Amino acid sequence: MKRIARHLATYYLIYIACIIHLLFYISVSKTGWFNLFFSGAALHEGAKGIDFYQVPRGAWAFWHGGSLTGEPLWNGSQYAKAEVSQNNVYHPFFTIIIGTFLMQFDPASAPYIWLWSKLVITVLVTSYFIWSFRGSKHLGFAVFMLLANFSVYLELAAWQFHFVLNVFLLLFLINLVKNRDVVWRGILYWLSLLVKPIGLLFIPFLFAKGRWRTIVAGALCFGLTTWMLSDIGGYYIDNLKATLFSPGGEGPNQIITLNALLRHTSFTHWPDIVYKIIQYSVLVLTIFWAAFRRVHRSKAIFLAVVYYLFFYEMTFEYHWSTLAYVLPICVVCCPEFQTRWAKACMLLVCLPGCFALLNALHIDVTNQGYWGLIPGEQAWQFMVLSKLIPVFLLCVCVLIPDIKPIFRQLRAFWSAMRRVNEHLQVFGAAEDEEEEEAKAIHLAL
Repeated sequence: MKRIARHLATYYLIYIACIIHLLFYISVSKTGWFNLFFSGAALHEGAKGIDFYQVPRGAWAFWHGGSLTGEPLWNGSQYAKAEVSQNNVYHPFFTIIIGTFLMQFDPASAPYIWLWSKLVITVLVTSYFIWSFRGSKHLGFAVFMLLANFSVYLELAAWQFHFVLNVFLLLFLINLVKNRDVVWRGILYWLSLLVKPIGLLFIPFLFAKGRWRTIVAGALCFGLTTWMLSDIGGYYIDNLKATLFSPGGEGPNQIITLNALLRHTSFTHWPDIVYKIIQYSVLVLTIFWAAFRRVHRSKAIFLAVVYYLFFYEMTFEYHWSTLAYVLPICVVCCPEFQTRWAKACMLLVCLPGCFALLNALHIDVTNQGYWGLIPGEQAWQFMVLSKLIPVFLLCVCVLIPDIKPIFRQLRAFWSAMRRVNEHLQVFGAAEDEEEEEAKAIHLAL
């Protein structure tokens, strides 16, 4: 009995996290318990399969002589024709692999096959994470971060494929911090790019940490895969170009970013160049900060993910589930994430936004019937703030310990560079100019 009590005292957070995560699946598949925390737009009510059916529909059309975009065949036939879905935008390789699996099932049951497949994968990946960091005394809290984040629930409830990106990112980070096989690290990085090319943002951060072989392997494989399938994947390249070179300005009511909040509030009516300066200044500062040796690799990737969530053009609420897969690595690897204040902030990050409170208080939320509860612009602003503030506070908690050491290192670096320059005489005025300036100063005196 004492052994059981000791075991529960040690691993109680893991058991609580597992129970919460299992309740997520029960809610998605049957009860809808947790739907009240999210808007009808976030849950895709009225168009539940708009993001899901594009992948099996694209694969089905491809294998029947059509386009990977999933458009109807010449005779009008189409997978899940009665379901609402947009044209496929995913990478052709990802579409063929995942879509071919899902198109084997009836359209009504395919989302639930995908849902329970996620549960199996989650059990395997979580077990691997626990085994990899079994010696950490913060393992329980890390697993709680992984399984109990409500953005993870939204990703499940909205029938998304973002889960695959998150899993590959977690496996990649485990390999990265454990200094395991560089080939597998490159493969995992490549696979994450195939789901969504968000990992391209990691290139400067990985380069700053000396992981250039990972960059070359992953990016090269991604480029080759995309080029080899360019004949059937032209739609993907066009979509990628449109996203990368978008003029910006996406906003309410589903986009949850600092960039959108700045652009769509009554307090900030600035020229577009101002928003761009803010965005790229934050990016440069983040890369500069991550380049310091004292900043752990997992922390650098965390900063990259935060930048993506704050400024990426099309960040929906379920995209915030990526934090649930990055924070556990930071918790077991970085002392800054192990303080009480940091843990308190991470618990706030796990919570859903303030939509349920706004709805209960009847603050700018309307019931649009078939489309569910929809927030207005004022409610949307509160929702964005409720997601941004906890992450901002967490960033403050984990970056403050770096300020003094980094300042001392920069001062020492500058002094060393001045001594090197005095020895080599690379920069500065020529000797004759210095002598003339000295004589002029002497005559003036």
